[in-house]
Amino acid sequence: MKRSYKKRPMLDSKRLGLGIFTLFIVYIAFKILTPPSSEMARIDSPDGTKTVRLRKFYYISQPSYKIYYRETGKWAWLNLLYLPSYTNVPHETASEVIEWSPDSERIDFKINGSSVWTYDFAE
Repeated sequence: MKRSYKKRPMLDSKRLGLGIFTLFIVYIAFKILTPPSSEMARIDSPDGTKTVRLRKFYYISQPSYKIYYRETGKWAWLNLLYLPSYTNVPHETASEVIEWSPDSERIDFKINGSSVWTYDFAE
């Protein structure tokens, strides 16, 4: 008995519609699961070998902070700090700053001028 199969085109309307619907659902899930955030600062080290960025996230009502860094020429950002919330200062009046040391070996994270966190790359 000979079986005959009907060859289907690669992009028929059902497959295309299903693919678009799947991408839409993935996009909506990403938007729901990703908290609102903003990039507060992105600065290069004085010697130009590293870049650091400060992001502020709003998971609940208090902001959370994350500091990432990457070496020049690389694509991946590495997470250095996750500060869930900082309640010593009301978040409406907080001014967040990250600063490099002159020798490019240390990062200081300051809120309203007082140092909250320091990372030393030499260690």
